[in-house]
Amino acid sequence: MAAGVWPLFALALALVAMPAPASAHPHVWIDLRTEAHVDAEGRLAAVTIVWIFDEFYSAFALDGLEKPGGDYKSEDLAALTDVNMSNLAEFDYFAEVTQGGEPAAFGEPRDAHSTWDEESGRLSLSFTLPIAEPRAATAAAPATFRVYDPSYYISIDYTEKDPLRVVGEAAGRCKTAIETPNVENVWMTLPESAFTSGQSQMGAMFAATATLICETAE
Repeated sequence: MAAGVWPLFALALALVAMPAPASAHPHVWIDLRTEAHVDAEGRLAAVTIVWIFDEFYSAFALDGLEKPGGDYKSEDLAALTDVNMSNLAEFDYFAEVTQGGEPAAFGEPRDAHSTWDEESGRLSLSFTLPIAEPRAATAAAPATFRVYDPSYYISIDYTEKDPLRVVGEAAGRCKTAIETPNVENVWMTLPESAFTSGQSQMGAMFAATATLICETAE
């Protein structure tokens, strides 16, 4: 990796050496978009996750890299992608998929890549997580997914525009919804352990929940 590139999760891992109160608020902000991939049977087969990093982290991550012609070199962006994906693997890519209350396991991620948007000055990371065993998403047992950093060092929130799409053969038979917690209420009701325990999973309390329901084929 070129000098100056700082992988995102080196920041998160630094929390180990920080007292709990110092890590109670986010230090990196990510705008989130997701795509639910469904097969012909209306089962959730994969989830694509797109992270758009805030301008400050984007500048920090790319500091020192050459930018010929107004864009960063593809090999430098690929190196940054590789490091972030390698570190994310330890945390299940900050993703959680359940169906009928049961967690779904992921296969190896695919199509991971980083892009730079000159107009906004923001770096993006996109990757697709296959579901190891595709899950039906019915009204009785919908599929849900959340994307969050348990430590809440990184805040991950859905974009207002096109936050969630359904793609695939059965996309027309599917409906989605996103439930977003009231952040002010969450802060007011956090238990003391959220600030004193390294295992508090604070980020989960702020995480939006996306729900997918697909009609079965007749």
